Amino acid sequence: MFLSLISTISCLAGAPPPEVVPVVQEPRRSNSPGGQDDEAIQLEDVVVMGRRGAALVDPEIELGPDEIDAFGAYDISEVLTQIGDSLGFDGAPIIIVNGRRVVNASDFLGFPPDALERVEALPQQAAAMYGGDPSRRVVNIVLQRRFTSRDGRITAARPTAGGQSSTALDLRQSAVQDNNTNQFGVQLGRDTALRASERSAYIEDHPGREGSTLRPAVDVAAANIALTRALGDWSSSINATVQVRNDQSAAVIGDQSVASRRETRNVALAGGVGGEVAGWTVRLGLDAAAAAVTQEGLAAGEFRTFSTAANVTANRAVMELPAGRLLMNLSGRYARFTSESDREGERMTRSLDSFDLGGNLSIPLTRSQATSLTLGANTRGAGDARGTGVSAGLSWSPLRKLRFNGQWSRSVDAPNEQQRLAPEFYGEPRVIFDFTTGQAVEVLPLFGGNPDLRPQTMDQVLLTASAGPFTSWGLSTAMNLRSLNTTDMIGVLPAAFTPEVEAAFPDRFQRDAEGRLVAINLRPLNLQGTQMRSLSSNLNFNIPVGRTAAGRRGGSVRVSLTHTWQLENLIRIQDGLPEMDRLAGDGGGAARHQVSAQVDGRFGQWGFNAGARWRSSSRVRRDSGRDAAEDLQLADLTTVNLKFSYLLETHASPSRDGAGSRRDAGLRLELEVENLFDARPEAALGDGRPARGYGRDDQDPLGRMVRFTLSRRF
Repeated sequence: MFLSLISTISCLAGAPPPEVVPVVQEPRRSNSPGGQDDEAIQLEDVVVMGRRGAALVDPEIELGPDEIDAFGAYDISEVLTQIGDSLGFDGAPIIIVNGRRVVNASDFLGFPPDALERVEALPQQAAAMYGGDPSRRVVNIVLQRRFTSRDGRITAARPTAGGQSSTALDLRQSAVQDNNTNQFGVQLGRDTALRASERSAYIEDHPGREGSTLRPAVDVAAANIALTRALGDWSSSINATVQVRNDQSAAVIGDQSVASRRETRNVALAGGVGGEVAGWTVRLGLDAAAAAVTQEGLAAGEFRTFSTAANVTANRAVMELPAGRLLMNLSGRYARFTSESDREGERMTRSLDSFDLGGNLSIPLTRSQATSLTLGANTRGAGDARGTGVSAGLSWSPLRKLRFNGQWSRSVDAPNEQQRLAPEFYGEPRVIFDFTTGQAVEVLPLFGGNPDLRPQTMDQVLLTASAGPFTSWGLSTAMNLRSLNTTDMIGVLPAAFTPEVEAAFPDRFQRDAEGRLVAINLRPLNLQGTQMRSLSSNLNFNIPVGRTAAGRRGGSVRVSLTHTWQLENLIRIQDGLPEMDRLAGDGGGAARHQVSAQVDGRFGQWGFNAGARWRSSSRVRRDSGRDAAEDLQLADLTTVNLKFSYLLETHASPSRDGAGSRRDAGLRLELEVENLFDARPEAALGDGRPARGYGRDDQDPLGRMVRFTLSRRF
């Protein structure tokens, strides 16, 4: 195959077929120390140096062992979350494994971070190359060839103000043997309730609410198993999860405290196979899930949901162009969702069938792949709602470490099953400022689905420029300009419940005989539309740290900075109401700037993680279009989190099959402080008077949290 490829490339270039001679191709190198994962393949008289797990396109950012370990994460899922935060991903990325799309990426996310050889964030155009939404990013996780571990973690947390405690236990066994993997885990967790009576400042501001809970008591038990196996040239996957969750809370209704309990039991099963068929790389998957919910107290009843889905994806190179291969990706999904409810002796059953068919082309325009074009289209439906979508993207890299990308898409999105059929339930009481009465009130939010939702239309433009990595520090930077317009947007009520919002949706607000606001319906609804523009940027670099006195690998310090600047944020609630400028304070207001900084370091037995987030001040107008003394002026907010870790013992990690591990066996201690300076949301009225509903414990009754974790590899 390799000889044929060399011959084909030479012929396309106008050269005669080469002779069979020893050839060595220079491998790509890891940017991080210890990243020597290049692989030699001997084929008769040809030696080809290739990199195991390489993606279809070179990565923008690559993290090696030192940078991955510096995150101090417990599993790969936490690593990906922190990478997404540091790189400013807008939404969950597409996960590929060892350079290839897999049937179920979640099969691999529970492995410890040291099961990774490296993690690659691919450029924007990679999404279309792997058959995904072109607006999403792609992350390639490359696993070690062999890896085994048994890990345990126990965590205890408590706010420094007291009143609540949290404990959690997590046990996992993981193994990787080439293309065969298995992972099994058990999780137990308990949060005690935080009662209003345990916050004296809250009771002073809200007398008579002693019987309510500010945070529910939660008990969770879960188990999961994930297996992948090679079946000749094909691979198989199976993933099963079981979870039981119990929430208990109380709310004061009138003069009485009403207790509520919500028990949820979930079972999910996913399986599939992948391989080659007639030149196509095909993945077939079947998913099934069932959930049973029993509610006592408010909105009492029993609810059950069942879902099944079949999906298929296929991709191949369909044509050889002068600039390279034209790649085609096809996908299809069919699902059925059923919701049953028993409430007050009345049973209701509703079902919804949905489908999604799509495809895209990735077209190279220059031979070096410096310029490429992507085109996509899809059609989808849910019940009687239908939608279509088209997209186009252009990528250009004038220099090796300088990249530009433009994406445009237009879609008509039908509401999904949960948005339409999710059972109704009341959430925890929350304190809001009632503009109508000028008082702070504790209200019950109602959640659930809305079967009357209409499809939304979305137009999106994304322009991206990125550069790097430069120098031995891997310095990289990126800037994104996003424009998003929606019509019939599926959303919820604006965050500020002003008189004009209540007048527009009177059936969403419930008041008692005295005019006191007691409940708000926050089920999804169609708003007339939105118009948003934002500019985001990020800067990342790694500072290598030397070796320890014993000659062991030292570590690294990773620094990331992100900034999001909202340029425009307009919302139209419905006909007859003026367009609201949220940045000026209409429709709930919005912060114009958000900044975050993260520093992750590891050296020898020590680990350090620090993060800070800042949100600029904003205004919430009582009446759209004008500032007034009754407005809310929200102060800016800065929160800081710190985590220290230390490995008590350092000796070789046990392994039954000789598989290596970067992590030493031994007891690891972690001390984490969330919201170090105990910052709380604050606000004043437009004329400077204190604002009700923004007392010390109104918006954040927990405040500073201290968490202590013990983990060990066995």
